[in-house]
Amino acid sequence: MDSPSRYKSPYKKLKIGVIGYSRPNIDEAHARALLQACFKKFIVQAKVERLQVEIVSGLTNAGVPKVAYELAAQWQIKTVGISAREALQAESGIFPVMKQMLIGHHFGDESAFFINYIDCLARIGGGEQSMKETEMFKEKLQNDPKLLAHWLLEHELALI
Repeated sequence: MDSPSRYKSPYKKLKIGVIGYSRPNIDEAHARALLQACFKKFIVQAKVERLQVEIVSGLTNAGVPKVAYELAAQWQIKTVGISAREALQAESGIFPVMKQMLIGHHFGDESAFFINYIDCLARIGGGEQSMKETEMFKEKLQNDPKLLAHWLLEHELALI
């Protein structure tokens, strides 16, 4: 397998998808450390400047999406939220992202659009929808082990 330093990236811009638990009872410090490592790896591999990066998640102001958006804001990276209209009714509210896209009415309606929008994917824990979207991303990359090794990072995260 090629090392990331020898891998030629096709990206001038990079859209990093982030999925995982969208609930408040996660270990935020652990999630933050995992996301930092994922973001750094993807940005280095793609050989893009931070100004050319978007962090794309499910719009929720809780759990992994919230931590990802907070980290993006610290790094001055553009934030994008893609979710169904149901997110507008979420108890946690929505994160004030720079760009918001509402697709469909119920959670999961936006999954295909989300997967087609992103270039790489970080899964930090998560439930049924996260697993479904991970499988969709693998299919998008045609389950190519070389591409998956570069553009899909998966980590488990315990709920507290």
